[in-house]
Amino acid sequence: MKKNKKIKSKGLDKGEKELKQAQKLLVEDYDYHNPVLIKECLEFLITKNDGIYLDGTLGGGGHSSEIFRRLEFGGKLYSFDKDPEAISHCKSKYSDLFASQNPKWEIINKCFSEAHSIKHIQGLVTGFLLDLGVSSHQIDTANRGISYRFDAPLDMRFGIDGITAKELLHSLDENEIEKILRIYGEEPFSKVIARRLVERRRALLLNNVSDIKDIIEKTVPKHLQIKTFSRVFQAIRISVNRELEVLEKTLTNLMPLLEIGGRIVVITYHSLEDRITKNIFKELIKNKIPATESEDLKFSNFIKIEPHFKLINKEPILPSPDELIKNPRSRSAKLRIAERIY
Repeated sequence: MKKNKKIKSKGLDKGEKELKQAQKLLVEDYDYHNPVLIKECLEFLITKNDGIYLDGTLGGGGHSSEIFRRLEFGGKLYSFDKDPEAISHCKSKYSDLFASQNPKWEIINKCFSEAHSIKHIQGLVTGFLLDLGVSSHQIDTANRGISYRFDAPLDMRFGIDGITAKELLHSLDENEIEKILRIYGEEPFSKVIARRLVERRRALLLNNVSDIKDIIEKTVPKHLQIKTFSRVFQAIRISVNRELEVLEKTLTNLMPLLEIGGRIVVITYHSLEDRITKNIFKELIKNKIPATESEDLKFSNFIKIEPHFKLINKEPILPSPDELIKNPRSRSAKLRIAERIY
């Protein structure tokens, strides 16, 4: 019996090594960011190969490059990213694709919330992809302070504009910090962590990632610390980059850009993003609006209109078991799609 157990254990070890090696090779293929739900995104996004498409998050170019490869004559792709490092990376990696005087792929160093400002494509966009995840490069880069895994100055910005995490935490009062941790991080220890953050900054000791980790380690039971690290850093990052506000603004402003039959494809990674996307999509597909004062309200408080959008999937699409094995960071991803029909 003991011998069998030993043989079985060795087999498991070998399998685990093979799995880790496969994951490593896959990440190396996408040396900046491993695109999530790539097959599903392309299937639902690209309805015609000569259309105009927008990728709201260029990142390492994984999604954008695959969209580009499917474009035919007349097709055009605009990719957005606030991060200058992402822009530089993709311009270098895909330099041959930008050699033409009139390239089919244009990279724009702006937040995706600015996509509606491109006037000459208003009403002509065939599809818009919004991948809301933080890129693997940003998570694995120590100098941003986005991840709790590396000690670095408290920055957390996706780009170079706006206030840093340090500036944010030094400018808000205790109640405002607590609210950020509770709402954006859904952190059960939000009150005590907020209080300790304020105490630490009074001593001018709130400058680096390690300062926040030290507070959590001294406040939260050890078996809960990893989850608290994730929630607290997520909450501060969301606040610094105004992620939820930007998402709501973007989804609202993008709709007039889409042509009839055009689709918006959104990948979310936590419940707050998904809730905003789901609720805005619900509003888009309603076929009733409140009646105006001039309407006869004896029979109904609503008047019917033609819905402008429909949902392609009522329930979110999740990564397949195969993708979860190859890319563990996709585990929280949810894909929602809406199409303009009127």
